[in-house]
Amino acid sequence: MQDLIAILNDIRPGENFSETDDFFAKGVLDSVDLTTLVAALEERYSVFIDVEEMIPDHFRNLDAIRALLSKHGVTA
Repeated sequence: MQDLIAILNDIRPGENFSETDDFFAKGVLDSVDLTTLVAALEERYSVFIDVEEMIPDHFRNLDAIRALLSKHGVTA
């Protein structure tokens, strides 16, 4: 979990990701950040996230990201 928060903090320093339930609705992340996040997750965890999976619902909060990574066999 700390790796995931560190990745998010690299993208948007100073945000409280563990306390935010919807990164996009709260303005914590935007569509450009989503692209950056996907690239960082793919590099860090050696996974491929398909374009069809690149929807805000899969990246809305820490639990959603962890669920997506779990589908790819990663425990974050």
